[in-house]
Parts: sequence; structure tokens; C-alpha cells
Amino acid sequence: MFSIELNNARKDSETFVNPKLGTKSPIVEIFSAVATGQDLSKYGKKVDTVMKHVAELSSQAMLGNPVAKAEINTIVRYAIEPKLTSAINLFSFMGTFRKIGYEEQPMMKTYKHESIRSGFQASRGDVPFASTNWREYAIGTQTISSGYAVNYREIQSGNLDKVAEGMDQVQIDMMNKAMLYVVSEMFKAIKNATGVKYFGQTAGVERDAVDSILKKVRPFGQPAITGDYSVVSQLGDLAGFKADPTDAKASHLSEIVMEEIRKTGLLSTYKGSPIVELPNQYNLTQLNAAGDNFTKYLPEGLLFFIPQGGVAPLQVFQRGGLTSMSGNDLITGTEMTRFDLEIGAGVAEGREHEIGLLHDENYEEPTI
Repeated sequence: MFSIELNNARKDSETFVNPKLGTKSPIVEIFSAVATGQDLSKYGKKVDTVMKHVAELSSQAMLGNPVAKAEINTIVRYAIEPKLTSAINLFSFMGTFRKIGYEEQPMMKTYKHESIRSGFQASRGDVPFASTNWREYAIGTQTISSGYAVNYREIQSGNLDKVAEGMDQVQIDMMNKAMLYVVSEMFKAIKNATGVKYFGQTAGVERDAVDSILKKVRPFGQPAITGDYSVVSQLGDLAGFKADPTDAKASHLSEIVMEEIRKTGLLSTYKGSPIVELPNQYNLTQLNAAGDNFTKYLPEGLLFFIPQGGVAPLQVFQRGGLTSMSGNDLITGTEMTRFDLEIGAGVAEGREHEIGLLHDENYEEPTI
């Protein structure tokens, strides 16, 4: 689901090392600009120099030179990484997002209240004060992979159209897989929690269920309400608008809110809580069970209520940076360039109740 399996995979970092090459290197910037069809005039004659070097690398790669393949992959990786990193930062609004080094272990932070009962001070007695003990524990990571088939002959000719398509697909695929992993971890943690939890299931997004969970989560901080279009689109129906002007009991939205709905189709806030739509794109490589449409990356029907500020219960880690490798696809045998990113995510133990979750039963639960 999350990774691509390759035969005889060779990590580029073990084959090619150039400490001067990075996301800001001229060769990376020019290669990216050529692939994405940007204006090249500001680079002048450097464009010809770069593309000549890329053509020479491609020629060597076609002959099986692993160093040449690794250098091309490294250039592509540095071209992809800034946009992917920018997209990954989306996790910041859902919880605490941290980038750590390869040598570091993702550590979840949680707390436990001691002596939380209150009391009245007797004439010669003591009041039991509450205390908070923080602790950390390690979690594992999940490798998120994507890739594309390489055609060195086209790269040699200067035709980077398929490389550009591959770069776009890698960014989209990896971001959606990472989001799927995080959303699935949240769902499992909240639904399977014992003790207090704010979890509801209704056929459709019902006002009473939303208001109940919102009220319970609000003391932990102003929550953001987030989910894919299948659920956030239903929140507009809860705003109290009725189209029938003859109904004396009908409540009407302000023109500002109505204009907002007309422009976007969605409300941006509900009872003071911001509404954030999670992009849920089609996975163009997989059909649904009926075979009449593509599947979507994320599970539908999940509406989360996530408090903002402080040490968040949801904690997401990016371990290291983007890595690349070459190999042959296990199924087709096609030579592939694969990109990997390590992600760790979890809801802090004992704090599952700080995130609310409403599941629309018209959609299946995630099975990951």
C-alpha cells in the first residue's frame, strides 16, 4: 500500500556522493525549470551546459553505468524535495510536526495526571493538589514510496515531458500516501481507545452529533474541524438555512455566509471552529470494486475535531529527507526510480480523548 518493491535496488546515496549538489544548485534549478516549462532566459548559456551534462549522464545510464543513474536520480530528487516538503508541512495544523535526523528515534510526548481529585481543606488537613507527569516513548516509522519508469533515451534527447509527469506524480502520490497513513493512525487510536473518548457514528453528518463532540473537545483548545469533501460539504446543511421564506420559524444565514457558500460550496467556520478540507484525490492506478471509477487515496466519511495549540495529541515525524534508488519493478520488470520518505505518526497514549471523531456510516471504515 505505502511502498514499492524493487529487485536489485541500489540506493543512490551509496553510489553517488557530491556534497556541493543540493536543492539550490544551478544544475537542479535549471533541470527543474526545463522539465516544468519555466522561463529559461535568466539562466543564459548555463542551460546548454546543464542539458549537455544531463545528456552525457543519460548516455552513460543507457550503458548501465550506476553512477550516472544515481546522479540523474539525485538531481530529480533535489528538484522534487522542496515541493514535497512544503506539502508535508500541512501536518502542522493537524498536530505537532517535527523533522528529525536519520540517527534520531521518533519520541512521542504525553502526560499523566496524578492526584486529580479535589477537596476542601480541613482544619488541620492538606488539600490534594493535582500534578502532571510528562513522559516520552518511542514509535516506529512507515516508509512512504513512489516512483516512475525511467526512459534515459528521452532524457538524452532533451525531452523531459515524462520526467516532469513522473515528478508531479511522485509528489502527489507520496503526499497522499503520507496523509492516508496519518489519518488511519488517528482513526485507529481514537476508535480503539478505552475510557473517555469522543467518538460517534451516524448515518450522515448530524447536527446533534457534531455539536456534542465539538462541545466536549472545546475545553482542550479551539478545535479545527477537518475531513475530506464527503463530510465537510455536509456542514453547510447544519448552518440553519432554510430556503422557504414562508416558514416563520426558518432561520436564515447572513449574506456574507451565503456568498461564502456560493463561491466555494463550503462553510469556512462552524460555531467559531475553522473547517479545513483534506484534499482527497483519485488514485489513477486503482479502480473501485464496481470498476466504474477510480478509488480515492483517503478514506471518506471521517470528520475530526482537532484542538489547536500546545503539545498536540497527534504527533507526526519526518525522519531524514527524501531518498532515491534504482531497480526493477517486481511485477513488470520495468526499470524504476523510487523515492522514499520515512514518516512516523501517532496519537499520544492517554490523550486520545483530546481529538474528537465522527464517522459517517454511509462510508466504510478504513481497513488499513
